[in-house]
Amino acid sequence: MKKYIFSAIILMVIGQFATAQQDYRIGIKVGPSLSLSRTSTDGNNTDIQKDGSAIKFLIGAFVDLPFKENYILHAGLNFASKATRISLTDPGVLAGQTVSERYDHEYLQLPLLLKLYTNEVILDTKVFFNFGVVPEIRLNTDNETPGVGFVSEFQSVDLSGNFGGGLERSIGVNTRVYAGLNYYIGFLNQVKTQNPIYDDFKVKSSLFSLEFGIKF
Repeated sequence: MKKYIFSAIILMVIGQFATAQQDYRIGIKVGPSLSLSRTSTDGNNTDIQKDGSAIKFLIGAFVDLPFKENYILHAGLNFASKATRISLTDPGVLAGQTVSERYDHEYLQLPLLLKLYTNEVILDTKVFFNFGVVPEIRLNTDNETPGVGFVSEFQSVDLSGNFGGGLERSIGVNTRVYAGLNYYIGFLNQVKTQNPIYDDFKVKSSLFSLEFGIKF
């Protein structure tokens, strides 16, 4: 409940700030994403590796606040699904066998980005680039392959950096559509508590998202 109250407060703050601007735009976005993990270990006895990727999705609402020509502050609220797919080999316990596990997560993202626009490259169409930070709140996690249980508990929050860009086109006086590709790189270790039979290991998230949006 506290997570949803916090999200509502964030949206109210964004809304109040947006209403103070003369030329803001609100919109929605949706798109498929590719989720994968980055792994490392602090010991020599346990070998942990990423075990492929997973197709997930992202949906969100946002507000674009221009503060200078071709410079826009982008803030919003995303619902993003991710997957942690890892394989682990511990010669001392599993006799050299490699075991894989998959955890599916649901995250609430609060992107705060700077968007930079070019002049029109063709009629009514601009190129944009964006970068910034994305605090994330984990809502839920499911273990799709229960077994040994590499991770006992995941962190409740994460922090990602965002880099991306795309094309935006005007289709009316107040309506614009865009398509963009974004990379979200997680900075924090997702693991809060792990199975103690293994050497300490870290798992960080990466997400490639192909996003389509419309704003008014």
